[in-house]
Amino acid sequence: MNENEMTRVIAQNPRTKRKQEIPAKDRQEILNLHGHHYGTREIARRVGRSRKIVRNVLKEAGVLRPQEPSSRSKLDPFLEEIESRVKMRLTVSRILRELRALGYQGGRTVLAVRVRRLRETLTLEPRKKVKRRFETGPAEEMQIDWSPYQVPIAGHITRVHALGCLLCLSRKLFLGFYRDERQPTLLEGLATAFEYFDGCAHRVVLDNMATAVVGRLCAGEVLWHPRFIEFARHYAFEPHACKPRDPDRKGKEEKTFRLVWDDFLKGAEFNSWEDLRRRCRVWLDETPDVANRRKHGTTCRVPNEAYLDERDLLIRLPKERFAVFEQGVRDVDQDSTLAIRGTRYTVPAALAMRCVAVRLYAEHFEVLGPHGRIAFSRRYAEGSERGGLIIDKTHYALLPRRPRNSQSGERLDQAFLRRFPSLGPLCDGLKIHFKTLAPIHLRALLRLVDRFGQEAFIAAATRAQEFRRFDAYAVGRILEREHPLAESSDPVPPLGGIGPTVLGEVEAGSLDNYSHLDGDQAINESESAATEGTTTRDKENDHGA
Repeated sequence: MNENEMTRVIAQNPRTKRKQEIPAKDRQEILNLHGHHYGTREIARRVGRSRKIVRNVLKEAGVLRPQEPSSRSKLDPFLEEIESRVKMRLTVSRILRELRALGYQGGRTVLAVRVRRLRETLTLEPRKKVKRRFETGPAEEMQIDWSPYQVPIAGHITRVHALGCLLCLSRKLFLGFYRDERQPTLLEGLATAFEYFDGCAHRVVLDNMATAVVGRLCAGEVLWHPRFIEFARHYAFEPHACKPRDPDRKGKEEKTFRLVWDDFLKGAEFNSWEDLRRRCRVWLDETPDVANRRKHGTTCRVPNEAYLDERDLLIRLPKERFAVFEQGVRDVDQDSTLAIRGTRYTVPAALAMRCVAVRLYAEHFEVLGPHGRIAFSRRYAEGSERGGLIIDKTHYALLPRRPRNSQSGERLDQAFLRRFPSLGPLCDGLKIHFKTLAPIHLRALLRLVDRFGQEAFIAAATRAQEFRRFDAYAVGRILEREHPLAESSDPVPPLGGIGPTVLGEVEAGSLDNYSHLDGDQAINESESAATEGTTTRDKENDHGA
């Protein structure tokens, strides 16, 4: 096509653009400047052409290199950490939180794109399943359920049971970790959840767990466990059991457990049960943009903020907590020990060789004394202590002392503080005021524990400590005034040594019982009584024995 024909075609079709021909001289100059490492902008300025023409010439020559990024990505130093967490199927929010703790300064979007690509590469896309949606009114419903997990605690893989309680409207969550799913544990967990929410919803939805549902009749009517019904009446809520194989009825709670695993438990290690519960509290309400402080995807509200609108409509809690413990009886051996769930514990020596009542809670147990008061309370043994013997030296403090040359091990004040850590100022005050007589007061305090119970003693000792009355006699007066005891046929053994004398527990001597010996009449009566007694004795013993 010659120039005249090209002109005629353009005239007929104005939209047709004529391809601009680049002279061979300009092409060569562009290639030479590119060889001297000039950029496309400078080359275009020198040859008087556009940058687009310069790039086309370089592309046709095959010398144009792809544009390199001006700087490295902020994700590059953390690629290994991102890949390892993606393999553990952690959520983007949790990966972002952990990377920022390692020093990541980038945003969430670029991280989400990288995580999505890694999931596609590793074929880790989550399964898709259709769920039925429904919503309830404020304070109308609470969903509860158990979920077991395998997590490392103190270096050992341990099975933990998570109890989740969710307020359906606000999506505020309570989470507790326990060793089992027994009925006392369930009731204690629910009572703790109600106290956490400062109330209870009108309906509590749960599955057909054996600790609450005994069975079902032919018509589908639920047969509730009698003790669970008592618990429901105590807190005035209506229990509702889901139909068998209907997890969607409490789907909000089921989805919450997936969040707990992905965002809290997965890949985490804990030093102890207490460390697990402490970090759970931090995760629930103290970490920004997490759990109860995150913006919920469905409600578009923060659960802790939405809960404020629902709290006033919850059922108020009764004054007293429901008795959630499991009652039992144990025999105390001669060495003042008893067995609780395979572990032997020492108890106060005053309970030795007795049959005592015990209360078994989810995390601790209590031993009741003769007056029905708590004589001893402590948490269950954990780790290597389980199955062995747990000795508390304060339980033997009222027994006769060992010889001075024997090895007594832990000091009495150290054992006292280990048993009552909140009474440190009281123990220090005894040492300052009474110096070498401080052990006598410590033994007197332990005797008060045996008499009045551990709970009453701690309250009285704390009050004396606040008023800076550092002596056992002041604690005893508070206990006698606020917690009087009935007369008991089995008194607690008294202290030995000079302790009672120093503490004023021995009454001063009196000669009132011998006043009848004063005067001549008393002497004559004594002599006649002696003579009469001798005559009678002689008559009874004629053989002279």
